[in-house]
Amino acid sequence: MSKVTQFKSVVVKEDPKTSLAEAGINRLKLPNGTRITAIGHVYFPNHDRNMTEQVLKYVSDSKSVVIGLGGLIDEEAFKAIGEDESNFLHDYPDSPEIRKAMETGGFEDQILALGESCGDFIKSIQKASGSKFFYLPSATHLSMGNEVRLLEWIEQVKRHRDARSSREISKAMEKEDYDYPSDLPSDPTRSLPRRLDELLGLKDEPLVQVLRFGSAILVNGKYLFMIGDFRRRHPGDAALIEWEQRGLNIIRSFDGKVASGWFTNSGDTVPAPKLNYFEAHEVGYLWDPVRMGHLRDYDRRASGFWTGVVVDGEIFGQAVPIIRGKDGRRSFVVDGKVYTEDKACCLPRGEELSLAPASKSTKAKAPAKAKSKK
Repeated sequence: MSKVTQFKSVVVKEDPKTSLAEAGINRLKLPNGTRITAIGHVYFPNHDRNMTEQVLKYVSDSKSVVIGLGGLIDEEAFKAIGEDESNFLHDYPDSPEIRKAMETGGFEDQILALGESCGDFIKSIQKASGSKFFYLPSATHLSMGNEVRLLEWIEQVKRHRDARSSREISKAMEKEDYDYPSDLPSDPTRSLPRRLDELLGLKDEPLVQVLRFGSAILVNGKYLFMIGDFRRRHPGDAALIEWEQRGLNIIRSFDGKVASGWFTNSGDTVPAPKLNYFEAHEVGYLWDPVRMGHLRDYDRRASGFWTGVVVDGEIFGQAVPIIRGKDGRRSFVVDGKVYTEDKACCLPRGEELSLAPASKSTKAKAPAKAKSKK
């Protein structure tokens, strides 16, 4: 192949993106006394299982209305099904949900089975709250938990596999002793869902509402729950800039930080000075940092979530950090109640090193060989 033609098959795909104005700002009115919890970047089934369980305990105790701010589903989990992996960095085993899905049959069955598991996880959040669950799927171009890219990937792989299957079927039919191939990569006669709520089995769930990709929710006309599309270095900076652009109280995911800020600016000064009060919060993440090695350390600033309560039409809330104690277990505190994981989890990997000569049993393992997943 000459240098002139070797790159002709390379296609640079445009990364999808949408504005908040196009995606939509949905309005929600909540009465006094309503508790709200916002979570983001959970990345099921590679989520932080221990702390997600504790957050759902809090949601159940407080009977919160829950808003999911993008990244609830890990697109990399689906790629473990549909791609041949050749990776020398990430050698952690597939999650139980992925392994179960891979045992169900062909490509379509595996995708639908994993989608159903993801939907069951979403339903568990709603069940814990006992109230409505609002799901804002992500279309952020920098986000690894990008639900719109997941659907595009499924469609692209399905199309490629169907073409391959059709060729193999044609070759088999040309033989005099026609034998239908039993190991086809996909079934061209079957289609897969092109909507997220259908893929996750949530279309007919009355208490789970999947909104438009990249949209937002404006609560009581003042508090904007949204997925961010830019990062800043210091905690709180991104949410503050979002407030400067929009003039609304901000509860924002995506930045990988847990931060809360409360501030004032001056309004009318006649007949007396009047102050306007604002809040800006960054939600944090709930994915497993030990499993999600493909995300940068920049993205793992702090795990946590956000919670608040409506009082006189206003929302008073804060981002809740998750802190590791001296015994290795992690906890968070809301309204004086402590939620602690039963067993220390998500501890950084590593081992004790020594200057003594290494034996065969103590030598470091070689990089994992590439493994193929059909």
